[in-house]
Order: sequence, then C-alpha cells, then structure tokens
Amino acid sequence: MGKTLLLHLQVVFVSLLLVFLATGQGEEPPVGHLQHLGAHQPPVGQVESLDYVPTPEDFYHNYILPSKPVIFTGAAKHLPAFQLWSDAYIMEKYGDIEVQVDYRKKENRDRPGDTMTMEKFLLNYNSSDFYMVTTVPEPMMEEVYLPSCLSCGGFTSNLQDYVMWISSGGTKSHLHMDNIDNVMCMISGSKEWFMVDRQAGADVRLDRHEGAYSTVDVDRVDMYQYPEFHNLPWWSAHIGPGDCLYVPYAWLHQVRSHGRNIAINNWWTPLSVFDYLDCEGKDTKAPIPLSMLEFTPGAHTRFIVKVLLEEYGGQLPKDTVQRMVLWEHSGQQLISDEDFSQMDTNGDGQLSVEEMDQLELEEVHKLFDGIHPGEINTMGAWQSRKIAIQQLLKSLDTPLEGEAKEFLYNWQRTDQETLEFLAAREGSLPEAVVNFMKSELKTKTSFGGHEDL
Repeated sequence: MGKTLLLHLQVVFVSLLLVFLATGQGEEPPVGHLQHLGAHQPPVGQVESLDYVPTPEDFYHNYILPSKPVIFTGAAKHLPAFQLWSDAYIMEKYGDIEVQVDYRKKENRDRPGDTMTMEKFLLNYNSSDFYMVTTVPEPMMEEVYLPSCLSCGGFTSNLQDYVMWISSGGTKSHLHMDNIDNVMCMISGSKEWFMVDRQAGADVRLDRHEGAYSTVDVDRVDMYQYPEFHNLPWWSAHIGPGDCLYVPYAWLHQVRSHGRNIAINNWWTPLSVFDYLDCEGKDTKAPIPLSMLEFTPGAHTRFIVKVLLEEYGGQLPKDTVQRMVLWEHSGQQLISDEDFSQMDTNGDGQLSVEEMDQLELEEVHKLFDGIHPGEINTMGAWQSRKIAIQQLLKSLDTPLEGEAKEFLYNWQRTDQETLEFLAAREGSLPEAVVNFMKSELKTKTSFGGHEDL
C-alpha cells in the first residue's frame, strides 16, 4: 500500500513539474490555453441577423462589398427540402445515389473520403463518425432553391458549386478560409461559427498552406505554440433550422454542428461589379430550383489566379506562379511548364492579369485539368510566407535592411535571380536568410521552413 501511494505521489509531482516548466517558470498560462477555440476572449459581437432576405442589389452593396457576414433568419423554411428531407424520404427517393463521405467528425484532411450510396450512409451515420460532404446530387436539386439575394446581378453567371453536408451532429472543422463567397442554409440542426475577418485573419498562421487551414487543435488551443490567438478578435454566429448565413470570401472560420445536421453551401465567384441589367424585368423573389442553373467552369480558377497576380503588381514569373498555385489536398504544383507556356501568350516568362483575361474560360478549365476550383489554393502559401518572413526578421540579431530585406520579401524574383543574389552576397547575409531563400527555389516544396506534412 505504501509503495502504491509513493508511486502515485511521484506521478503527481512529475506532472506538476511538467506544467510548471511548460508555463514559463510557474507563471499563469495565457487565457484560453488548452481550452476550445474562442475561450481566450468573448466575441467582438454576434453576426448581424435579418428576418428577411435583402434584394440582390442591397445584398451586394451592404454585405458583399464591405465583406460583412449576415444571417437570414428562416430564409430556407420555404424550401421543399426543409419540409421533405427526413431520413426515410431521402433513403426511399435517393438511396441509390452515390455520395462522398468522410470518416472523422473532427476534420482530418490527411485521410481522403470515400464514395458510397446514400442508403448505406443513412443506415450508418447515426452510429459512426461518418459525415457527408458532396455536391448536391442532380435529382435532389429540384427540392432546393437558390437564395433570392443571388437571383440576379451576375451571381447566377458565377455559380461554382452547391455542397451538401449531412451528419448526426458533433462535427468540428479546422480553422480555415475559403477563396470563394458562400451562403450556407440549414435544412436541419444547428451550427456554431467562430469567424475572423480578413484583417485580423492575416496574422493567423495557416500552417497547412496547401489547404489554407491551421492545424491548431480547436478543442485544446496551445497558446504557446499559437501565440497569435492570444488577442485574436472574433465574431460569433449561430444558425438554426431554416436559417442561412453569408460567409464572406477569405474570412477565417471554424464550425461545429449540433443535432441531425443537413446544410447546403451555395458557392460563387466573388463579383467585381454588380450587373444591374441582369436584374431588369426579373422577379427576384420567384423560386429558382438549383436544377435550373449551371456552373461556370474556369471562372473561379481565373479569379483565384488574378487575385494572386494583382497582389504582386499584376504579374509574376513562372517559378513563382508554379510555387504558389497548389492543389489543396497535397500541396502539389498545378501548373506545368507546358501549361504556363500556353498561359504566357507573349512569351516573356511572366504571367499577367491581362493574359488571364484573354484566356477563354473553357481553356482555363482545361489547363487546370478540370480540377474543382475549391481544390485550388494560393492564399495559404501566400499568407504562410508573409508570416514566416516576419518571424525570421524578428529572430535576427542584426536587423536586415535595405535591398536585402526588399529582395527577401519579393516573390516576383525568379530562381535564377535568387541564386545570383546569394552568390553576389556570399558571406554577408545571415545564415537563416540564406536558408530561407534557398528553401523557396523551385526544387523545394517548403515555404519558410514549413514542410509539407
């Protein structure tokens, strides 16, 4: 008995010692440490909620242009799906349809999903971690309507996907951003949203840059490993059955679901202008089944690449474009040398916004092998790199100034220019800076020390 007690005391002592060392010589850990995402401080506020759906024009000017999320309470209650989609109804009418299913409710992007029939999914999802993430099957589109705020103005010419999510509740997403605009409508159950605006989100490391998401444990945030969360401002949103939420392009978000959960994402390419002519003579409140609409392949791919080019002055060299345009799931480069030569119409080794605009949408879609635009990522690599450089500069004993600092930040430089720069300054640059620049050569797959996981 005495030995057992002694062993227990030793275990307790070692545990306390480890906590003491991990928290900085016995100091109180930061607020929210090892607690769920959002526990570090209350939200800035609740996302605005409307008991009506605005017109497309008002929606564009009041919410899309200022990048402001908004909830439309009860906006989906008139959908046939809201009234009809019990498990029994879906199984009887759509049981033979094949859908995409993931296997872990706490999101894990390292394990690919599988295909199974709707019937098999519905027979198993209540007693497993199965959850469905699939494009709304065509036969089911008749029972879902486009949100009326998207009925004209150019939205219907830029639709990219309708994604259906079904689970028994308890799902938890990564903290991530999407390079697309989205209105999500709840058919059943509820979701809690942790949302971060573009400005605040720019300081959050997306350490899985190929997928524009963070590997932070959303149930146990390590504030020492992720210090940027200490004072991160965030917004809260709760959507219940029949509610719809507008999620602006590039807002970071993390989502938890509760109860039998069915939701539909309406994804479209962000509009640069509102098309008033498209609204003339249209009844914007008339229901539009998703089955009446078509996607626009190539439009979002072109948008993604143009945003990247515009961020760097309107053009980038081949090496940089290839390094930054990635397949979301693996970090694999999407643009081959042959693809680039077809995009670089003037043959100067640079890809410009004008050249992207000159390409037909069908050609853009083909050059990217018909990949779903949601699987093309540039923002994670771009953001990871910026934050990595900031951390590198802070770590230096002697500040990096002038031309060397400017060259470090410049992602328009080619591999040849980088090699020549390093050769000309051999021995004069900090070793950490040299290693960083070498890591960005085309033959490497890392960004600022973040290896593909």
